[in-house]
Amino acid sequence: MLELKVFDGERDVVLRFEHSLLSLSKWEAKTRKAFLARSQRTPSELYSYFECMLLPPEDDPNLVVLINPEQMKELTDYINTSQTASSVPVDDKKVLDDETITSELIYWWLAALRIPFQPTESWHLSRIVMLVQIGGYKSQPEDKRKKRAKPNMADWTRINEERKKRYGTNG
Repeated sequence: MLELKVFDGERDVVLRFEHSLLSLSKWEAKTRKAFLARSQRTPSELYSYFECMLLPPEDDPNLVVLINPEQMKELTDYINTSQTASSVPVDDKKVLDDETITSELIYWWLAALRIPFQPTESWHLSRIVMLVQIGGYKSQPEDKRKKRAKPNMADWTRINEERKKRYGTNG
């Protein structure tokens, strides 16, 4: 959650924003567009998404227009920044799917992995996606997971020593 303070002409108001599956669902229902698509969003679409991100008690969408450019950047950075310390090995050979990611697809991923919607749908979206990636990775057979794991420094050193012996070189 991100909190930003704006002045509404009479008082300072603290706006609380949440980049979550719930806010994504609201925006997609409103616009009938996929927010996570690779296409650029217009400023009005971004403001509309910020409105969907607003949490009570100050959830009046008219307050979003009071955000200044620095706060807009802070809000955009909050959306784009990962909120997790986790990672999973990536298969470099796998071609990225051109599948459009929508809120319904993310809900399907949660259901397929038997991850309850509550409380995850209010988490930062990067945490939900990482949880799904971990679930997909951990559900693979162990031998397939080991093949996908990237070598660490000790592996690289061992491989390099084997190659030096095999080819009679010293590096």
